[in-house]
Amino acid sequence: MRRLAAALLALVATFATLVSAPAAAQEEPALEIRSVDATDPSAVSVTFSYEGDRGDLRDLSVREDDFLVDAASAVPLGERQALGIVLAIDSSGSMAEGALIERVLDASRAFVQEKAPADQVAIVTFSREVRVVQELTADSDVLLAALEEIPLSAQTALYDGIVRSAAVLDESELQPNIIVFSDGEDSISTADADRARASVQAIGGSLFAMGLQNPDFESLAQIADGTGGTAAVANDAGQVRALFDSVQSTLRRQYVVTFPSRAEGGSNAAVTLAVGDERATADFVAGSTQSATVEPPKPAASPTGPGFLRSSAGLLVALLLVAAAVGIAIYSLANTFLTKEKTLNDALEPYATYSAPGADGFGDESDGGDQQFAQTDFVRRAVEATGDFASRRGFLVKVEAMLEQANVALRPAEAIFFYGAGVAVLGLLLLALLGSLFTALIGTFVLALVPPAILNFLASRRRKQFNELLPDTLHLLASTMRAGYSLMQGVEAVSAEVSEPVGRELRRVVTEARLGRPLEESLDGVADRMGSADFAWAVMAIRIQREVGGNLSELLVTVADTMTERERLRRDVAALTAEGKISAIVLGILPIGLGGFIYTANPGYMDPLFEQTIGKFLLFGAIGWALFGMWWMKKTIDIEI
Repeated sequence: MRRLAAALLALVATFATLVSAPAAAQEEPALEIRSVDATDPSAVSVTFSYEGDRGDLRDLSVREDDFLVDAASAVPLGERQALGIVLAIDSSGSMAEGALIERVLDASRAFVQEKAPADQVAIVTFSREVRVVQELTADSDVLLAALEEIPLSAQTALYDGIVRSAAVLDESELQPNIIVFSDGEDSISTADADRARASVQAIGGSLFAMGLQNPDFESLAQIADGTGGTAAVANDAGQVRALFDSVQSTLRRQYVVTFPSRAEGGSNAAVTLAVGDERATADFVAGSTQSATVEPPKPAASPTGPGFLRSSAGLLVALLLVAAAVGIAIYSLANTFLTKEKTLNDALEPYATYSAPGADGFGDESDGGDQQFAQTDFVRRAVEATGDFASRRGFLVKVEAMLEQANVALRPAEAIFFYGAGVAVLGLLLLALLGSLFTALIGTFVLALVPPAILNFLASRRRKQFNELLPDTLHLLASTMRAGYSLMQGVEAVSAEVSEPVGRELRRVVTEARLGRPLEESLDGVADRMGSADFAWAVMAIRIQREVGGNLSELLVTVADTMTERERLRRDVAALTAEGKISAIVLGILPIGLGGFIYTANPGYMDPLFEQTIGKFLLFGAIGWALFGMWWMKKTIDIEI
């Protein structure tokens, strides 16, 4: 009975040990080569890990291309090179369950306290955003202070956290290692698993994955396997410390062996280590350094394209686009098969409809009237709805004035509709191409400013041409009146002689006067439409002369000479303020150009501006202050003449 009881107790103890031990994601080899440094063929260094007793390494044999070589004794890695370790900790909200984050922080503190003095550790957290809490440092006190408290938030940017961790170790002389603890799957990263693995492989590092038992841990374990690291999960939070201790033990059991190579520079060779029954082989190129445990990156098996399109927000956008497409298809079918047949009046309507105003307001004989871009019933109804909305909001008249000033033969309702539709389409395209909602919004905002800027440029250029031709026009009008023409006849004669845009505007005045509008009101309309104060004063002089009498031709000559002198003064002021204008332009373009150069040279350097909340606020603030500065400089050099 005693023997039976003892056997039962031993069985229970063994079962309890198995239950309490962390569950390994996969069986790791006892001997594994991590890297081969063959920059000096006479002393090739092989870094490897061995899980057995160090005394076994006295029997270590080294072969190069199946030929036994005379190698030096293996020594611990710590005697040759310090370790660089990044602790990447999941800071998502689910880590609060069962005080898991506290267990992880306690285990991380113990890991820091037990590290070798020369080893350097960095701390990275990932949730909605990836944050480098502490850069690489060997100071344990600084690291312990950084591990005092980790704030939690929603979402899990696991793959982005791995990519950022690899960037922390990049260009470091330390042996790169990344230790990741996560309790769930990635939910918001712009990177995918293949990119995360490739980033670790690019620095020749290994990733050690840890977490609680969950079905989504497999992808993280595959990254660890592809980078020569290990993966292990625990059944509950109480086993977290054992996971960290296991990784630290693995890192300590690394050794370096050196041997002279017979391979010539640039040639391929293979090194094989053997301890007892354990074997490990790695290929290397003489004269180079490479990670020997990492296989070349395989083509991505996951869907390609921006990560945003695979997130929940991207799925919502895709569903909205699909719904819109289905709605348009249903409407098109209904409009095709359910609409009533056109009557004769409907068929003749395009020929009977009044020609819309051209640039002069009453059609253009050269093009047969204004073009109408809304050809289908659906687009026409959308344009009508847009026009009604704009009219109720009061900006339809403003858009019409802008189009007239720029001499753009387009109806205001159509301009607003196509402008809004174009901005929406461009925004969706940028979102699909860039994969970042914030960047897409900025790009859409910038592109949305282009059409109004073009209209303002065209209107300004036309206004400038009008003002430059105005003195000669008034002189010519005065000459016609000296020849015996009436004011109406003089305006008609001058409109046929002067260049555009004055000729077009005067022809519109003649047309309006023939239709019964008073001549002075038509001339006032030209002044308002062109925004010309000089022409407004000329019209005022004409009105006063017609009311009180006098020599109109001499009055027009006097007004023209005054305009000439004022134009000369404007040019003098423009020459004196040219330096201020150039300064405003340079200071406005310089941040954009410098930012574009930095983003092209080192895209990762500017990632915080687009990925972190404070970076986005700073970016918007910088844009706002830059615009304010340009406006202020413009006001200081804007002198009314």
